[in-house]
Amino acid sequence: MRDDPDPPTPPCAGSGNGPGVPRPEIRLTECYRFFLPLVLMTELNMISKSVIHAFLARTPQPDIALAAFNTSFAFYFTIASATEVTALLCISYLSSRRGLVSVVRFMALVLSVPLSLSLLVAFTATGDWLYGSVFGASGAVVAEAREATWILCLSAPVLILRGVAFALLMMNRRTLFITGSTLVRLISLALSLVFLPHVVDGAAIGAAALLTCMTLEMVFALAFALRHIRALPERADSTPKTGTLWGFSWPLMLNQGSELGVVFVANLFIGRLAQADLALASFGVAHGLVSLLFSPMRNLVQTTQTLVDTRADARVLLVFSLQLAAAFGVLALALFNTPLRDWVLSGVMGLTPALAAYSEPAMSVAFAMAFLWALSALFRGLLANQRRTRLLALTAGIRIAAVCVTGAAFMAWPDPNGALMGLVAWMLAYSFEIVVLGRRLRASGGGRPSAPPPGTH
Repeated sequence: MRDDPDPPTPPCAGSGNGPGVPRPEIRLTECYRFFLPLVLMTELNMISKSVIHAFLARTPQPDIALAAFNTSFAFYFTIASATEVTALLCISYLSSRRGLVSVVRFMALVLSVPLSLSLLVAFTATGDWLYGSVFGASGAVVAEAREATWILCLSAPVLILRGVAFALLMMNRRTLFITGSTLVRLISLALSLVFLPHVVDGAAIGAAALLTCMTLEMVFALAFALRHIRALPERADSTPKTGTLWGFSWPLMLNQGSELGVVFVANLFIGRLAQADLALASFGVAHGLVSLLFSPMRNLVQTTQTLVDTRADARVLLVFSLQLAAAFGVLALALFNTPLRDWVLSGVMGLTPALAAYSEPAMSVAFAMAFLWALSALFRGLLANQRRTRLLALTAGIRIAAVCVTGAAFMAWPDPNGALMGLVAWMLAYSFEIVVLGRRLRASGGGRPSAPPPGTH
């Protein structure tokens, strides 16, 4: 699948330069200054999910609570993952307050469909079919998953406004405030987990705690982003139209959906194993720990959009991405291929001996994900930077197909490890995407072109 040959784009709002104003080639030190606060933000963000896992692992029925929370989380954030495009849209198109209104209105319209589906799952027999028949969960898991789903639905406007706030702070090189907002998230999560068990129980504790901490995170970030909103002109020469926003974002939405769609499809295979509840809970823990370690890589998409103007800039970002991946890969090796593994799984996470033993094979190969996640995010950022996003729709399908093939192959074994199966499928999905996007970028170059493509505005 190819886009129109070499469509150029104007400098975006996040480039930090006016139209036609060249910027000096970026340096590695500039990349680190911009990115390190985002590393802290993402790590603290992912710690929140692992904290929830650790709390639910200590509830009276940990297998049921963990399986229900992870199943509802995978479903809801897979179909609501379009909100992740909010920041990318703002970085590429936001140049006025009227443009901001257009982006928010567009995202609200897009999110109305997945939100309706989630409410259907939460409040009708559709939830019994999805979580019971499709996922293969037990009746107790289904009941808790449906309750958690409607709580997660309340996060829809929070996710959109948080994306706007984060984009404005990135565009104005104020990434330290993003880290601050995530510290607020973590503190509020801890307080929520103290008080919420008096109101709800099981997986609903995790869902309500996640909603509470995300809301306070958004409020904090938006408070610091308001000055940048006020600094925007009332209107620009051209305000992005719905068709323009849709043309840019739908491939990104599909690709972002496949991010958690990979987990969703993997759970479908895992739910058919002999020990389905144990396998689902273990893969949820493994996915959470891998995301905790390596999810800072996802910020390479926005970092690339903000910092890359030329092919030379793209080469600097490639070196930076490989350095970053090497550091995180070594950390994973130290944590999960040494005696520290028992301390992390049993001590920090509080897993039962059965859950810890089941998770070990997956965690022993997790280090490879550092390089795969970094290169995939870098390549997606380079294509978004050029506004050549259509290829990302194809790689979304490739990702899901890779998981299906991997799941089918593992199911041929007499008794496969569900956590290992899910993680290997996840890694292969990234591998295929890297190959496809890498070939496209070699043909087109990595810099941002200099004039708008036809139909951009």
